Amino acid sequence: MIAGRVRFLSFCLILMIFGAPDIAEAQISAAERARLERDLRSLYEPSAMDESRIRGLAEELEIEDDEAVAEAIEGYQRTWEPLLNGPIKTIRERWAACFSIDPQIGRIETSFTPELTALLNARGQAFRAADAADAAVFDRLRLAKRSEEAKGDQSAATLRQRRKRRRELLGFPDRLPGTSIEAADLLTSVAADPELLDAVLPALDQWDVKVDTALAERWSRLEAIERMRANLEVELGPGWRRLVDGEERARLEAEFEALDDAMVATEIPRRQLNAEMVAGLARRLPPLVFLQIVRRHHELAHPALFVEDQRLDRLIFDVLESDDIDDRSKDDIESLLAATAERLNRLGVDAARQADLTLQAQYRHVSASIPFSEIADGPSIDDDIIALQNEIDLLDLVLKRRKQFDQLVRPLAGLGEKIELRVRNHRAATGAYDRRDEWSRDRLRETVEDLRLIREQPEWTSPETSQGSGSETP
Repeated sequence: MIAGRVRFLSFCLILMIFGAPDIAEAQISAAERARLERDLRSLYEPSAMDESRIRGLAEELEIEDDEAVAEAIEGYQRTWEPLLNGPIKTIRERWAACFSIDPQIGRIETSFTPELTALLNARGQAFRAADAADAAVFDRLRLAKRSEEAKGDQSAATLRQRRKRRRELLGFPDRLPGTSIEAADLLTSVAADPELLDAVLPALDQWDVKVDTALAERWSRLEAIERMRANLEVELGPGWRRLVDGEERARLEAEFEALDDAMVATEIPRRQLNAEMVAGLARRLPPLVFLQIVRRHHELAHPALFVEDQRLDRLIFDVLESDDIDDRSKDDIESLLAATAERLNRLGVDAARQADLTLQAQYRHVSASIPFSEIADGPSIDDDIIALQNEIDLLDLVLKRRKQFDQLVRPLAGLGEKIELRVRNHRAATGAYDRRDEWSRDRLRETVEDLRLIREQPEWTSPETSQGSGSETP
């Protein structure tokens, strides 16, 4: 008993000397925990549009038939009743057994049990039913009577809102930068002229329709991959990584890695559509405005290309802000940039497209064209050759674009000593980057040649395999 009191007094003395530990600092806040919970639930439980939102959509579409709007809302709510009492109820009942949030660091922890399998099956049913309910209510709004003053195509405007809602419902977080670009946001970030926006609206609608199809396909494949991954974890049981070793563990780890890669690969079709959309705007926008669009696209989706853009922008900005040049020289620089803009635009678009083609080649062995049963097989030698060749093509375009940048920069050296020093330093750095990328390209070409030689050689069969098959070993 005395020893217990001594330990207690010692603990109190430690608290007096060092202070009590700040438990609040060691835990995430309640607000952060609530945000994590909300974001996680949005991936597994669809949310319905409330009455005020549907009425807001009707008002935006300039629908004057209040009775039709009320019937649309009532029908939508009736459609959601079996969802709430069926798959969504299943999700909520099993949620606590499947997911938890670490109170210290906010990490989401998943329990791989049969409960998770049931939850994921219910998730698929719930989202498909929610998407069908959305389609029905938007069809009702599309057919409702509009006011006589309403302008524009009612069907096109309604379908546009339908696609916007679908992106909200079926959107998954991206693992690659800039996959879920919104075209309108991309445009308004660099061009505020309403006439310019009206000019590109038809092109944006065409892109929007394609993105809608790609979005639904991505969601279906991701949902199937996640169920497959969870079923494999449940089948193996908790702690399987500690119980399995050697070749079996390596095989299973490779299978999980392939499934993770397959999830990343679902983003590539959307990225290619984005690149096509950006390229299509070239015919509808002034070259200098389009140049800003290209650079904004690089900033969001292709950071390595954007670094090159920034280097050029920074140099031109410094030159234009320099006190060493007069207004006439500034006008000459702006004219030079305008004259070069179309060439820079083509190279920028081509580089972005090739960057996405390189990604596509990198994930070719786990793309949507590969059956799930073959995903774990890994890339073939042909896959490796195609991936490396695409990297070579990308480096070719990067070097070509950098050369065009250098041609734009070179004439600036004659505008004064300080500017000449900036230009010289810029070109020296460019030369270093060129040598690095040329060296990398040469090594990739050598690797491709080696792989082609290996591919052309006859397949070698080990003696053990030959004996096992009953054939004689030479």
